[in-house]
Amino acid sequence: TLKMATEEGGKCTKFQCLIIARFTVATVVAVLAFASIVVVLTAGLRREDISLSFTHGHIQAAQVLWLKNETNLTHYPGKMDEIFTIYEPAVRVDLWISMDAHKPACRANTICKITTVLVFDMPNAPSFTGLTQIALININKKLQKQSLDRWIAMTDRQTLSYIARTYGGMSQFTAMLQVNMTISSGVGTPTNSTQYCWPVTIGHSRSTTAKKVTCKPSHHIDYAADSVALAPPPSLGPPTPMVNH
Repeated sequence: TLKMATEEGGKCTKFQCLIIARFTVATVVAVLAFASIVVVLTAGLRREDISLSFTHGHIQAAQVLWLKNETNLTHYPGKMDEIFTIYEPAVRVDLWISMDAHKPACRANTICKITTVLVFDMPNAPSFTGLTQIALININKKLQKQSLDRWIAMTDRQTLSYIARTYGGMSQFTAMLQVNMTISSGVGTPTNSTQYCWPVTIGHSRSTTAKKVTCKPSHHIDYAADSVALAPPPSLGPPTPMVNH
């Protein structure tokens, strides 16, 4: 069509010009459509689009976090009314983890997968002073309908000994959670994302009226805070992983 118009002195008939215009518009639309697809896929992988939260800011334990062993001291002179209490590690503690995703990254055209959750004790909450990693939880589950709800069995002896030694007699303690996840659209390499969630309580008691705790992405954390454990990216030697079921 372009050749015919050129041979006629650079002019084209009304019909020929209409064909050229339609071809040009179709080409531009196709290019824009391709560009839009690329933008959507890229936007779907942006780590800053994700907002995770823990329901009620709490991880519910199905039982107390420790075992209680009491000894009556009646056979000791002058100790007739005294009871000596020792808190020992539980054999197993089942934890209910409930997380939600709130922003558009985990939508229909992307796959968001929680890989691991690291648990840090915050003995001086809300300060990070004394922050100590006490557990690593292997999740390896995709977010279903932008949420994750599952039971985790905590059986690691080292973790349970720490809890009994530090929080024996208490119904809960405060922790910070490091949530590691991957985001993919089915095209290209998945994007890694790390978020920190605090303060989150872990224990046998719970308030259903407590507000959710929204996590912060790693690139929004002030690494100059008063704990070296928050150096980016945290790569601490974990104890034996918890078993999930």
